[in-house]
Order: sequence, then structure tokens, then C-alpha cells
Amino acid sequence: MELNFDYSKFRENLRNLIEGSGKSLRATAIDMGVAFPSLSRYLNGHRTPDLNYVIFLSQYYNVPIGWLLGFSEDRYDTLSPESRELLDLYKLATPDDRRVVDAILNKYREEK
Repeated sequence: MELNFDYSKFRENLRNLIEGSGKSLRATAIDMGVAFPSLSRYLNGHRTPDLNYVIFLSQYYNVPIGWLLGFSEDRYDTLSPESRELLDLYKLATPDDRRVVDAILNKYREEK
């Protein structure tokens, strides 16, 4: 039996994770400790990732493997219910309310 899996959703999700991190592709590869050409080939569809690499990416970005591969739409199913609720509420907040929340959280970031 031959399995033909479409990795386009994997590439899209990985690209979103990298872009969302604010780092360049090269900086991301360095941080991960992987070869830049390999990461680039995964994103361009010139190379298919092996299972170990998919697991590594899932752990690195703390996202479910199913979401990374495109089997699930829920990127945050690894979060606790309390964390998910906070995330959902933050998404509903107005930009002004988010600035207030961010200001409070920055206070704790500085104390860390």
C-alpha cells in the first residue's frame, strides 16, 4: 500500500510558526540546531520530513503533531483548560484592553 500524504498544510503551519516567532529562517535553523538548507527544503516542498523531525518541531514549538501535519485545526490542544480560556478571552479583547493586559504582564516579565 502506497501512502501519498499532502505536506502542504505542514509547510503552511511550519511557515506560520517561523514567521510568528519574528525570527528569520536562518536564525530559526540556528536556534533549532538544524541545517538551514534542510529547513528551507521542508518549507519549499523539496524534501519530506521524517518522523523524528516532525516530533522535534512539535516539541520545539509546543504544538500538537496532529496540528503541525494538518490533521487538526486546534493548535493549542496541549494547553491546560485554564491557559486555553485565557487565550480565548485575550482573543476577544479589544486592542485597548490588550494593551492594559500586556502592560500588566510586562511588569511580571521584568521581575523574572
